[in-house]
Amino acid sequence: MTGPCLPPNVTPDMLSVGFWLDRAGDSADTPFITPETIPAFNDQVHASIDIPAVLDLPDTLSAARVREQIARYAPPAETHYGNAGQPLDDGYFAALQENASPHLPTPVRFGLAVCRTNVRAFPTHDLVTPQPYAFGFDRLQETTIDPGWSVAVLGSSSDGLWYFCLTPHYWGWVLAEHIALGTRQQVKAYTESESFVMTTAERGLVALATGSGLAPQMGTRLLLDIQVSESNSVLIPARLPDGSIKFRDGIIPPHSDDFYDGYLPCTPRTILQQAFRLLGSPYAWGGSRLGLYGRDCSRLVRDVYAVTGVNLPRNSGQQTQIGTDNVIFAPDTSDDTRRNTLTRVPPGAILAAPGHVMIYLGHVDGEPYALHASGAPENGRVIVSDLSLGKEGSLLQRLTHAIIIS
Repeated sequence: MTGPCLPPNVTPDMLSVGFWLDRAGDSADTPFITPETIPAFNDQVHASIDIPAVLDLPDTLSAARVREQIARYAPPAETHYGNAGQPLDDGYFAALQENASPHLPTPVRFGLAVCRTNVRAFPTHDLVTPQPYAFGFDRLQETTIDPGWSVAVLGSSSDGLWYFCLTPHYWGWVLAEHIALGTRQQVKAYTESESFVMTTAERGLVALATGSGLAPQMGTRLLLDIQVSESNSVLIPARLPDGSIKFRDGIIPPHSDDFYDGYLPCTPRTILQQAFRLLGSPYAWGGSRLGLYGRDCSRLVRDVYAVTGVNLPRNSGQQTQIGTDNVIFAPDTSDDTRRNTLTRVPPGAILAAPGHVMIYLGHVDGEPYALHASGAPENGRVIVSDLSLGKEGSLLQRLTHAIIIS
């Protein structure tokens, strides 16, 4: 059996983070942003994308405000296809919209996710794809949230199975059974405690007292309970039969490098090391491909930066709206000018093209390289490549921003 071929102009040594850190030299440890200024940066992110923080919501929202958010998800204008490859008609989407019509207004309720779960455009598990059997691109799949992520519940679907929620940087429908409800204070205590571990592996491993396990994704924060010589104990939210929160004990193996006590420093070294932990992992639109783990391009960027405490927006278009020391490329900027400009951009910066974002690694003989989640059929995974890829113009030609977190 042979593995996937390397992209053009990529050599095996480029698949090692050490190759790029050696080229970065001392600049690899120059902070993008200091821990003291990260909270203000995160506040600016919410303002720039006009999505409030979960715990900033008031105790009540008007019915009109909630319906406005629900209505942002509209049926597609073009024909789409269902689980069996069948075309979906107007009646199908009318039924979805009917189920997405909660009785309003209701008090805002707060909760925590008890497992990794999907955030959907409509309250359904059904696949809705742009071509028959194109299961990798379910247009109702918006994103995923992980255990311990906070949500604000604004209403329930007509069938009672789904909550319409504000999740971190995203609105959408989440399975009710995957959310444990509590008070604002309980959720705040869990998500804002200074005693926590951050998942730094692609997927960490937490053993539960029940005999089962949990695999939080990179960027997931878990509340630290106690520290003992043999292991770390974390608190994992669970849902009681009445829907309320309880906490169960989880154990992290001692000396595991899947987790870090607190946040890592936001430096090029951290960003590149974390990005390379995802190399080769599968591409998944919206973070889920038929229920399997994976990441799309913007989720990769979000998760890599999350380990430093920097909370980026979920979507690539929103990610271009943040940062203050950004480089903007005009459409008529020549390729040579683009290459020359990128030699002055620090490794770990975010490169953005329409519909795509990447982690900049550095340059070799003036050619820029990046690590990114590629959804192209010939890739379908997280890869290292130069910027010559692209069927509708190269990534280099399509580049619009170099985003430097500061």
